[in-house]
Amino acid sequence: MMSDQGMRWQRAQELMLENALDVATMAACLGVDENKLQAMLEDKPSRKIPDSLAKQMEQTFSKPQGWMDQGEDGGIAFDLFGS
Repeated sequence: MMSDQGMRWQRAQELMLENALDVATMAACLGVDENKLQAMLEDKPSRKIPDSLAKQMEQTFSKPQGWMDQGEDGGIAFDLFGS
């Protein structure tokens, strides 16, 4: 099982890919320091993505609450059609 930080790192990479962002642009979108964000998102991160930033990423990029911490294989299910 992947650690929370591993999942958050992977989700952050997905956000950058989906939105065609580099670290500098993502930092600007989030209003965070580019160097700090770089340290969180590099291949071998030297900083963790804190809860507050994970939540901010979800809100900024219109993801459901908790998305940064859940994998594709489960987590919270959102049933939009009530079936």
